Amino acid sequence: MFINTLHLSLKPKTYFEIGTLNGDTLRLANAASVAVDPYFRIDGDVVGRKPSCMLFQQSSDDFFASHNTSQLFGAPIDLAFLDGMHLFEFLLRDFMNTEKHCRKNSIILLHDCLPPGFFMTVRDPSDPLLAKSRFAQWWTGDVWKVIPVLRSYRPALSITMFGCPPTGLVSITNLDPASQTLDRAYAEILDRFSSKDIDREAYDNYWTTLSIEKSSEYSTAHHLATKFWL
Repeated sequence: MFINTLHLSLKPKTYFEIGTLNGDTLRLANAASVAVDPYFRIDGDVVGRKPSCMLFQQSSDDFFASHNTSQLFGAPIDLAFLDGMHLFEFLLRDFMNTEKHCRKNSIILLHDCLPPGFFMTVRDPSDPLLAKSRFAQWWTGDVWKVIPVLRSYRPALSITMFGCPPTGLVSITNLDPASQTLDRAYAEILDRFSSKDIDREAYDNYWTTLSIEKSSEYSTAHHLATKFWL
């Protein structure tokens, strides 16, 4: 798992996660950790050698409304993994709120933004169109839209796509915790990118803009250091 390679090679001191489910990704961290999920289904030990591990069983919006992540850690977030609700506006808010507690060279990872099939991007997992997917067991929703949003409104971000199966992993750094650009443009972004219908043309166009790297080419600390600067 590429996230494990990041933990082992970059050795972040603080790790933040939204969307923990059974704890598979949280278990990989050895750093002080904060995890947010509205309904944990943790199976086994996720604390391990962590110096601290805080679990918040609530929505990410409620978490950010009532908690200050920087204060919980006593330091900025080094590495974050966002895999919450699979709707683009939720992931966008999670990114906005997480970035405020990062450093410039922290890393925010986004899951499910490289969906290999169009029908898995339906906004409702009960949508009968999902059954048409070659990958009917996977539902990514429309979180892929966050990438064109960030490219349009925050072009200074450093965005790298990794072809991690099954639905990709996107890393974002060169962050700006003080930026208010997305906050100010949030209503405009929703107007531009929200749709009750899934847009095949927009999805196809998105894939023509992608440059996807092989995670296997970043398998050592040296290779990762050329890409990330924790």
